[in-house]
Order: sequence, then structure tokens, then C-alpha cells
Amino acid sequence: MYKRYQASIKQAASNWVESRWYYWFLALISFVFVLLFSRATSPLYAYVGYDAAIFKQMGMAILKGKTIYLDYFDNKGCLLYFLHALCLWLGGDFVILMFQAISLTVSLILLDKIISFYKEGKSRFYILLAGLVLLLCFYEGGDLTEEWSLPFICYPLYKFLKSYKEGNTLIARDLYFIGLCFGVIAFLRINNAVPFCGFLLWLFNGYLLRKQWKEFIINALAFVGGILIIAIPCLLYYYLKAGAEGVYWMVYSTFLSGFEYLGINIKVPVIVCVSYYLVVAAFLIAQFLSLKNENRLLIPIVISYLLFLLGFGTKCIEHYQVVMVPLYVISIATFKIKKNWLYKISLSLLAVILLAFLVRPFGFLFYEVILNNDKFEHVYSDFHEKIKDIPATERDSIYNYNLYLCGHDLLCHEKLFQCNRISLSPFSFGMGSLQEKRASLQEESPLWIMVCHDVVIPAEMPYIQENYEESFVLHYDTKYLKNLQGFGIEKDIYFFRRK
Repeated sequence: MYKRYQASIKQAASNWVESRWYYWFLALISFVFVLLFSRATSPLYAYVGYDAAIFKQMGMAILKGKTIYLDYFDNKGCLLYFLHALCLWLGGDFVILMFQAISLTVSLILLDKIISFYKEGKSRFYILLAGLVLLLCFYEGGDLTEEWSLPFICYPLYKFLKSYKEGNTLIARDLYFIGLCFGVIAFLRINNAVPFCGFLLWLFNGYLLRKQWKEFIINALAFVGGILIIAIPCLLYYYLKAGAEGVYWMVYSTFLSGFEYLGINIKVPVIVCVSYYLVVAAFLIAQFLSLKNENRLLIPIVISYLLFLLGFGTKCIEHYQVVMVPLYVISIATFKIKKNWLYKISLSLLAVILLAFLVRPFGFLFYEVILNNDKFEHVYSDFHEKIKDIPATERDSIYNYNLYLCGHDLLCHEKLFQCNRISLSPFSFGMGSLQEKRASLQEESPLWIMVCHDVVIPAEMPYIQENYEESFVLHYDTKYLKNLQGFGIEKDIYFFRRK
């Protein structure tokens, strides 16, 4: 009787995940997820994002007729800024949120199809939920390039795994669409493509080893053709907009400056770095154990893990791991738990680490939504009052000296632009000389400068104090749990007016 009941439940679960309502259910989950945890775009939060604020600033610049990378500079791909310009034109943050929900829905559907190669029924759904929890572990405020890249990572992985499970070879059409995905990611942030690049290298290396020259050439042309469908309109846009200089800055910003950024040393607590690498190592070891007899699948996955470690450097920034979630889901779907103490201890340790990563998103949800104690709301309110001291005719001449994150955050909330031609450049990260920074400041000759004394170059302050006078100070305090070194930022931002 019990076995018959269990079989009927299993069949009902299997029928449910195969029904069309299942995908609508995933769409609902996606919307609730971004509504609760995408702080940069959700109406539940005041926060407008740090990196996300830069993307919105660039989108606003496009709508104002500016040429991004020339008038404003950032080190991400132009498709990201075009997307934000479109969303802002259509209605603002809530439209961005809806696009995020659509993107996540497509990602979940593709992940579900990947999981279906190994599991069925309710197990399939549970693993998908585990993937969503993993996404939340590394989800730092939402509206970041890693999140937007997910559908274009999941599709190539789905095609590669489908080919492997069915014993087929990918045809030129498949490689064309994979090339399209690579092209989209390249013009978001090229590093994000690493999760399926191991499969690409394995595929084309196989053609060469088997001396299948025809297949190699046809599929390579199809792959490159897919990339060009994305690349040519972007290159043409910048050439028509700003000539060869526009193309140069677009190519430099999209492909080169991002790798320069990897060389910048960012201080991250040791415990975060250790946890970061333990998570990567745990899933990689799990993949070894589950696929040790399937080299055709294991080797490209291992290559992708190695490319991830190379492509993202040693910064240990949590949201970088968002792009690895599809590979982590594959590890979970293929892994078989053995009932011994070593496995239990290892899984328990991994669970503790992942729970620690969940403290941040649920902490913000608790403080800012449930307790209605949103510190960003207070900061923005204070800035809104103080910005009234700056005449409306002068608000387009504010130089964001060394607050490229907080400064964008504040200005974006007030729908203002910084007047800097360069907001994120090599010398913004301390790679250039003081003379370069001073030349930029003198060239712009802004009416207003935003400065934070604790990160300003000391030798530069005499120039600012000589030519500018302090007008007002904004206490930027978004810290929670100060005595416990909790998350958030606290600093004083000084506003100087040109004499």
C-alpha cells in the first residue's frame, strides 16, 4: 500500500514538472526572488546599487545623447548600458526588475532541462531549488553582469550536455547559437563566458586530434558568425557615433580594461577568501567523484573551473561565483551521496559555509524591509536636502573625485551625472600618476568636487583647498552591526565649491 502511494506521488510530481504550469511557477519564483533580493532595483529597498548605479548612469547618458566610453567611462560591455537605457526609457527600476525576472526565468528553465538529464520528478525540482539557493549565496544586490549573463551561460551548457547524453555531435547551427551567446556575454563582460569555454576548447581540440578538418572549419565559422552578429552592430554604432576613436575606446573598455582590473589589489577578509575557494574546491571535488569514469564530460568541466580561477583573478568577490552556479548545479545533479562519515562531514562543512554567505541577503531583507530600517533611505534623504544648496544650473558640474561607487549611488538617486569624462580608469584604481589625475581635474575644471578625505591622495588636497572651498559635509552611513564589523559603509563626503 505504501509503495503504491509513493509511486503515485512520484508520478504526480513527474507529471507536474512536465506540465506547462511548471514554467509559469518558475516565472513566479523568479519574480519573487528578484523582488526580495535585488536591492538595486526592487521597490522594497531605497538602495540604487553601487555597480548597478554606474550602469544606470551610463544608461541615462545614452538617453541624453552622450557617447559612452568617450563622455563617460566604465569597464563593462556596451550591451549592458544599452539594456539599462532601454529599461530607463520604458519606465525605470521596475522595468529593470521585470527584465531580471525574465532573465532568471529563462535561466531556471534551462537549468531544469539540464537537471532532467540526471534526475526526474520532485528530485529534479529540489535540485533546481538548491541552485536558486546557491545563486542567492552569491547574489550581491542584483543587476550585475553575472546575473544578466546566466541565460547565455546555461544555453551552451544545455546544448553540450544534450549532445553528450544523446551521443550526438553538435552541428553548425548549434555552434552558431552558442556563438551568439558568447557574443552577448562578450559585450556584457567577457570573463563571464568561462563556464562553457572548457566545453568549446574540448570540442574543437577533439576535431583537431581526430583530423576532422571539415567539421572544425564549418563549426568554427558558424561559431564566429554568431559572435559577429552581435559584434558588428556594436562596432558600427561606435564608428558612426565617434569614428575610429569611438571603436578604440569601446574595444579597450569592453575587452582590455576588464583584464587590467584583475591586476588591482582589493582587500578582502581572509575568512571570505578561504570560504570562496573552499566552495569552488568542494564542487570541483564532487564533480571528480561523480564523473571520474566519464572523461568526455569531466575534462571540459575541469577546464571550465580552471578558466574561472584564471579569468576572475584572486579577488574573491562573491558575485563572481554567480556564473559558476550552472556548473555547481551539474555537480549536485550528478553527485551520489555515500553514507560514510567523511562525506557527511564534508557536506556539513560546505553547508555551514553556504549558510554564512546567506547572512548578507537575509540580513538586508530583515533590516531594510521587515524592520523598515533602511539606512540608505536616510542617506539619500540627507543628500536630497543638502543638494538644494547647489543651484540647479550647477548640478551638471559635479566632479566625483574618489567616490566612484558612493558618488554614483548618490548622483544616480538624484538623476544627476558626474561631469568626469573618466569615472573608472586605470588611475582611478591608483595605477596612474598624480599628474594624470590632476590634469584630468584641471581639464574638467568642475564647479563642485565630491571628496572623501580618508581615501584622497594626500598630495592632491593642497590643490583642491587652494582652488576650492568647503561647502558642506554629508555623513554617508549605511552600516549595520557596527560593533561587530557588519556590512555597509561609513564615511564623510565633503563637497567643495570652486572659488
